[in-house]
Amino acid sequence: MATTQRILIADPHGGLGAACVPIDDSAWQIAEVTSLREVRSALAEGEPGILLCDIGLAEDVRELTAILADHPSPLVLGTQREPAAADYRLALRLGAAGLLAPKGGDDGSFEDADSVLRAAVRRGFDARVQRDELDRHEYLVTELRQRGADQARRFQETQDTFFLDLSRLMTIITNIMDGIVFVDRAGNVTLLNPVAEDLLGTKSFVAIGKPLRAMGVQGELVAALAKDHERLQSNGQRQREIVQTVEVHHNEQDLVYIQCITSQVTDYRGRPAGMLSVLKDVTAEFKSDQLKNQYLSIVAHELRTPLTGIKTFSTMMSKGSLGELTDMQSEVCESIREQSLRLEHQIDKLINLGNLESADYGQDRESCSIAEFAAGLMSPFEQSSRDRRIELEFAVEEFDSELHADRSDLRRACQALVENAVKFTPDGGTVEVSITAEEGGMPCFRVRDNGIGVDPRYHRRIFEKFFQVEDPLTRHHGGAGLGLFVAKGIVEAHGSSIEVSSQLGQGADFSFVLPTQTPGAEETHEPAAAPNCGAAS
Repeated sequence: MATTQRILIADPHGGLGAACVPIDDSAWQIAEVTSLREVRSALAEGEPGILLCDIGLAEDVRELTAILADHPSPLVLGTQREPAAADYRLALRLGAAGLLAPKGGDDGSFEDADSVLRAAVRRGFDARVQRDELDRHEYLVTELRQRGADQARRFQETQDTFFLDLSRLMTIITNIMDGIVFVDRAGNVTLLNPVAEDLLGTKSFVAIGKPLRAMGVQGELVAALAKDHERLQSNGQRQREIVQTVEVHHNEQDLVYIQCITSQVTDYRGRPAGMLSVLKDVTAEFKSDQLKNQYLSIVAHELRTPLTGIKTFSTMMSKGSLGELTDMQSEVCESIREQSLRLEHQIDKLINLGNLESADYGQDRESCSIAEFAAGLMSPFEQSSRDRRIELEFAVEEFDSELHADRSDLRRACQALVENAVKFTPDGGTVEVSITAEEGGMPCFRVRDNGIGVDPRYHRRIFEKFFQVEDPLTRHHGGAGLGLFVAKGIVEAHGSSIEVSSQLGQGADFSFVLPTQTPGAEETHEPAAAPNCGAAS
């Protein structure tokens, strides 16, 4: 044996010790007791490799079974007489690893004692391995059971949190003041809050699961939403949101103006998951803007009538048509004429503002070459730039495509950007104006200057109506704050958008894509969304 094995012999007669005589003493450590009580005491000191028990003591089956249950050592039965069938049955009953019996003869030796004892040791080793493996499996099962319980608890907590968030979201959607309409990627309505039900004139249980056009409701709003969804689907990633105001003939009111903001919704993988439309009643704001625009238009036209007389007479006086004037009188008359021209320019802005925001605003589009459009574009700024020593640069590339736009409106938008750059560029500065090919070969109109720049906080607000940055560096330039607003409205009406890149004290960069048409192509009055020029940061 590789290691020393302990043998506990329980024999009141002392004859079983002879079974260990042929065994190498270095491999076996033998201890002898005479009763089962002594066996318990000996086992309390340490379990042996083998328990060799006299068959007479083994007849107390209950006691021996209890001992083996507490100390599962391999059991070998021994007898000093010829074994009978009852002895073998007892060994089988006790699960003994072997039965030692004396050889035939009078020498008192036992037959195959060494092989039986070694087989019992191997059996005991295998049993211990099995017990260790069973203990390990029991530990793993306990650990898995604990992990499963923890996972179930965390899942329940996550589920509770999810349903709580869902309940909060549904409460917000139900009580929000705007209408919410959501359609899935198949185009079927999946969500309709009470405000949307009222605006669309239908109920959720009727609309959910059906396409917008199949809800059984006919009206301007449903048609506008369906059209927006179709445009977003056809444009793909080029356009993610559409904003428009729809005039609706409501059952309880004469006219209602609804602002529709339709956006694409994507899942966590970035794939299209549907469309979300937010419906906001802007009737009060729309009518208020209409009144303001009408008032501004009336005031502008009323101011133009006396201003025309002032400008005409001041021009006549400065030219000496009404008699000779002194140098000082000529200077005063010229100043009156210049101020009247400035006031006329502001009145024109007010008139353009009213036209741009009116409900019947339309565009007289026509096709022309880029070079024809650019001709004379910079003329109004040449004299003022020379007076202030501003270097005004203008570069135009050649294009195969033609411009398709309302030329007068688009020139007004471009000139508003140039005027803004010249106004905020210090004397001796530089203004660069260009029409060059940008993303996708589209012509891009760009204005760069090295003026005072715009704080990034105001990049969005500078396009608002009447907004002016309250800054000591800019406020003294004056103006009504309408130039950029008008330019933005005209550019967006042509299907593009103005991009701005600027830092305070580092100049500004304004750009937008010009609407074009391939020569010979059929005209369209609803241009696809054009890419923006990537304004340099």
